[in-house]
Amino acid sequence: MDLNITADYHSHTTYSHGKGSIADNALVASQKGLEILAITDHAVRHPFIGVSRKKYDAIRKDLQEVQSHYPDLTLLMGIEANILGMDGDIDVTDEDAKLLDIVIAGYHLTSFPYKFADYFNITWNALTKYTMKSTKGQIARNTAMYVNAIKKHKIDILTHPGFRLDIDYKEVGKVCADYGTYVELSSRHRTPNDSNIEGLLATDCQFVLDSDAHKSVDVGSVEFAKSLVEKHAIPKERIANIDGKRLVLRSKS
Repeated sequence: MDLNITADYHSHTTYSHGKGSIADNALVASQKGLEILAITDHAVRHPFIGVSRKKYDAIRKDLQEVQSHYPDLTLLMGIEANILGMDGDIDVTDEDAKLLDIVIAGYHLTSFPYKFADYFNITWNALTKYTMKSTKGQIARNTAMYVNAIKKHKIDILTHPGFRLDIDYKEVGKVCADYGTYVELSSRHRTPNDSNIEGLLATDCQFVLDSDAHKSVDVGSVEFAKSLVEKHAIPKERIANIDGKRLVLRSKS
């Protein structure tokens, strides 16, 4: 299957813990023929590297300067919010979102939940996933976290779903389809994988193939995501960043 990737909606820079600048990422995106690149550094409750709202002006100024050198590449200023607990809380407010072009969100083990109980409800599930089989209760709690976040907030893309957590992919895919949130096929974290993508395919959710680049050279590199598309015969109509198609951004509606 020929897949012409024209946008990468998930990349990191030195504003969080990426290795390259906005200019570095933009250069690679331009060289690879991308039409759109989103700069989506980690949000504030990611310890030590999270971007606070105080830095938004500096990032926007930097992005606009770089944008002036690339008329054929659209740069989007975004953030990768942390999904923080069973209530679906994220660390990007509605007011924050107004200053951004795109909001993506995912679970990160090292993020700080707002509620102490969520260290037991969710963080413990992530810590034990690789040493014991997740219980039905754990999977239900993990799934509720994702579902509540999508229902509660205008998230454009759900990043690396199920990374470090076992979830009900069909349930998550259904709510993404219902609310207009795209599901990321993550080449960096290789999730979802062969054992759980069928649950997503059983729904009407739309997909985005992203690099989650932390090094500039990886911008636009989505080989693993492409392999999932080919292996599971995902229809092109369900992939939102190929052949010049553009996302319908929920956060801007």
